[in-house]
Amino acid sequence: MSSAVHAGSRLADLLSGDLAFQAPARDAHPLHALHPFAARFPHGLASHFINGLTRPGDAVLDPMCGSGITLLEGWLAGRNMTGVDLDPLARRQSMARTAALHPEDVRAAGLSALERAAELHSGGTHPADPLGLVRGAMDEATQRFADYWFFPDTQRELAALVVAIRSESCAGLRNLLEVVFSSTIVTKSGGVSRARDLAHTRPHRVADKRPRSALRQFEILLNRAADAYARVEQTEVGSSEVVAGDSRRLPLRSESVDLIVTSPPYANALDYMRAHKFSLAWLGDAIPRLSDLRGHYIGSERQSSGASRESALPASVQAVVGAVGARDAAKARVLDRYFHDMAAATGEMARVLRRGTAAIIVVGPSVMRDVLVPTHQCLADIAAAAGLDVVAVAPRNLDRDRRMMPARTAFGAAEERAGIERRMHTEYVIGAVKP
Repeated sequence: MSSAVHAGSRLADLLSGDLAFQAPARDAHPLHALHPFAARFPHGLASHFINGLTRPGDAVLDPMCGSGITLLEGWLAGRNMTGVDLDPLARRQSMARTAALHPEDVRAAGLSALERAAELHSGGTHPADPLGLVRGAMDEATQRFADYWFFPDTQRELAALVVAIRSESCAGLRNLLEVVFSSTIVTKSGGVSRARDLAHTRPHRVADKRPRSALRQFEILLNRAADAYARVEQTEVGSSEVVAGDSRRLPLRSESVDLIVTSPPYANALDYMRAHKFSLAWLGDAIPRLSDLRGHYIGSERQSSGASRESALPASVQAVVGAVGARDAAKARVLDRYFHDMAAATGEMARVLRRGTAAIIVVGPSVMRDVLVPTHQCLADIAAAAGLDVVAVAPRNLDRDRRMMPARTAFGAAEERAGIERRMHTEYVIGAVKP
């Protein structure tokens, strides 16, 4: 039996079971809770395929790694993980989740930063004006952003934390402290900004919100992070590398990967940068640069770079784009660009996979101008056109009470629930093998 046939048979078995993972056999590792991230897929799904299709030491890739769910599961299982993403905050989270940090080092570094931040905030140490120092490095647009979304005293606390964190000499610990800092801002509820529900990526300023203390929230989240690292078996983890890159042009050698597990953006993707810029602006990224970067993301409606159109899309995909175009030509152009981008990314996946190994792509349908876009079937057809053998497109039911959907301020409580009910109830797992 050839390796491709064996992989296909094993993959078919794994795809035939219940893929909902609404009641996983084990609880999620606490590092998954290190920082909120909208609409991430369940850790059990990644673990299911990593453990079922690879062995310790194998090379596993997530070319759109997001918050690092796949990376963490594979790293804990002793695989050699590589993650690629354009988003700076996603990369920070992925690196922190797969860093071999000792809990006592995390706690010591964090408490040291917190003590220094408290002194800076009180004006008792150099520099005397940490907020002036941090704001001095911001352009006017970023300063206006900070003033709109953060009260003055919150800004002083955040600036003190930023200056204190910069003094940490260990790159891994400094990155982790930046992630903890970010999680005081980008939260499911509460948080230190004037925004409501940043984790759902649709921020709205709340007139009567009383933000929490950034220093106090940092302390709470730091202790949670230290406790999470105490649950890592340091002798059993694999390796992890997180790369700033584009899935459409992967910086990897051909036939160097033993498995791909990824969840690409949907055709009408969540705008992650809308929330991520709230912390990135404090960590040194200018708002105009972040806005420009946002335009390069797959699925962005404000895309600033042209998608690759070196080859035609499969006829089935063109038909879907045409159906949307009959209702809205502008939306059809966005969808066409999305599928061309995903064709480029899928071609790269096919290139870096070893022969006889598998790619797992988790995605769901979308609705554009009342036209159902079967993204899963379109991507399966694109994968086949890229030379992969599609074994199955298996459904998985979503736990809508736990999945983080975008908030809708126009709805009341009943209408909010109804709005969510109208959203997708099922997404799909595409399983394909490189022959």
